[in-house]
Amino acid sequence: MKTDQVISQFLLASSAAPVQQTKGAVHTTINQAARKNTVHSAVLLPIVSVHDRAHLLFCKRSNILNSHPSQICFPGGKVEQQDANIINTALRETEEEIGLSITESQVLGTLPLLSTLTGYQITPVVAKVHQHAKWLGQSAEVQHTFVLSLKQLKAQKNWQTFNFIHKGESVSLEGFMTPHGLLWGATAKIVKQFIQLV
Repeated sequence: MKTDQVISQFLLASSAAPVQQTKGAVHTTINQAARKNTVHSAVLLPIVSVHDRAHLLFCKRSNILNSHPSQICFPGGKVEQQDANIINTALRETEEEIGLSITESQVLGTLPLLSTLTGYQITPVVAKVHQHAKWLGQSAEVQHTFVLSLKQLKAQKNWQTFNFIHKGESVSLEGFMTPHGLLWGATAKIVKQFIQLV
């Protein structure tokens, strides 16, 4: 899928508001999450153009981390007190984790808030990465970065259903096997949210 086509379709489908219009709602959401003792966080869903075809940029977390070691994810993390809004959280965490400067991407909008089984509330922030942007292939938190084409991710045949037990209850989740391991959980749900829009 052509990158510009994907971006246009996302903006049309989501009716994404300009960043400056989302600040109040973002702070309200954070305050509500705090009252419920949940952990509010944000991830960046980076759209990268490779030969004019849309790809998504992923991280494989370091295997020495205490939280979610070796899992495939988008760059991001917890909201910090200094963050002006949820979008700033996603951009700051991305720069800290993979060195992608906040000036090297264009925020397009957000996806619906996602609650996880582990008590996190995640706001996915969709952004187009500039053509000549640079990022780190590896860092203290990230084993390596890689991209997957939207064409691959949209093909339902590439997805599988996985069943497991969580706190005594049976849970079914979709997953996508990549050359770098299984894409599943919250990250897979975010990908599915996005590809349904484009």
